[in-house]
Amino acid sequence: MATHSSMSTIGSSPALLRRMNSRAVLAELFRAGPDVGDPGRASRTVTELVAAVGLTRPTVEAALTDLVAEGWVEELKAVATPNRAGRRARRFRIDARSGLVLGIDLGLHAVVGVLADLHGDPVARTEQFAPTLAPIEQAVAAVREVVDRLVGTLPPGRLLAVTVCVPAIIDRTGRIVHTVAAPEWQSEGITERIAALVPDAVTVFENDAKAAARAEAAWGRLHGVRDGLLLVMGRQIGAALVVGGSVAQGAHGAAGEVGGLAATGWPGAARALEARSGPGAGPTSTGGPGGNALPGGSGAGLGVEDGRAAVRALAADVAPGVAQLVAAVDPEVVVVGGEVLPDGEEFCTALAAELEKLPGLGVPGAPAVAVVPSGLGRDAVSRGAVARSLATARAERLGLGVGLHAGVA
Repeated sequence: MATHSSMSTIGSSPALLRRMNSRAVLAELFRAGPDVGDPGRASRTVTELVAAVGLTRPTVEAALTDLVAEGWVEELKAVATPNRAGRRARRFRIDARSGLVLGIDLGLHAVVGVLADLHGDPVARTEQFAPTLAPIEQAVAAVREVVDRLVGTLPPGRLLAVTVCVPAIIDRTGRIVHTVAAPEWQSEGITERIAALVPDAVTVFENDAKAAARAEAAWGRLHGVRDGLLLVMGRQIGAALVVGGSVAQGAHGAAGEVGGLAATGWPGAARALEARSGPGAGPTSTGGPGGNALPGGSGAGLGVEDGRAAVRALAADVAPGVAQLVAAVDPEVVVVGGEVLPDGEEFCTALAAELEKLPGLGVPGAPAVAVVPSGLGRDAVSRGAVARSLATARAERLGLGVGLHAGVA
């Protein structure tokens, strides 16, 4: 198990320099990524590390000695190399199970927890359902159940960071400052009570839509995209923005929070779809950000053609708000998530067509913005929580910067 040393214990300049060198080597090993069944792909030789980080061989070897002692890095069995001396190259890689992170999606009717290793690969997953989690007591109890299942048997110090995602605006201090979905969560104490469930870990709170955007940036349709937009389709339609390669937060944590503005057309869009789909097509009890999914199918309770017409009408309803964000951000792509419909392609095609109808949108001569469905499904928020936990663990527990994994910053 990693020893989790702290920079605050370093009292001399040589020790600080050695620490900085070891972090540079550790960062390079993280860039190698998971092995995906090929240990050679995820590992680095000493020679490769020397070239990558620009340090001398003795310095890199000393850094590796420190990292192995801390527990973050492991040395692989030496393999033969074709050099003249016949020496075997020493290879090193991240010991991904030396620490774990937890991502939690706390919605109105369910809690989803994903435990992951230091590369973000899931180790375990669980869900806890409830009729309602709006009251604080029920919410804390459900999170406690998920935490106990996933980390209850872990040794102290193994869990490094936890991120809890909620349908709420989170300010820069990590405080829930506003939520229409569960107003009681704005009361003092819920964040502290949940953090107390995992006292050895660093716990942060995140807006659910922004977490989904993190997941898209790390593993989904926003990966490698500098400027993008995630449209979150639920009973409450929302959005999250990726600007300059990072998820935009805003001065008060409210960047992208336009779903309540009448000018967007979003406040009544979900209700209008329900009305078109018939009385038996209410929202399901689980879903993406916001806690509820919209009615399933191409218009639940309708025939194929009427269902398609309902989807086109929904696209027309939300297009004005999407256009406002597209004009403000100039994204490369709009990703649609939140389990709006099983046939996401149909909705995306309809939305793209509606955007093309709007005069003055986009740059003359430039291609129209692409509109694509998310591929992450209903775990987008919990995976985004994992991405945030990885960034927290690397920055606060491993002494690294937050930009080591695409989209995590």
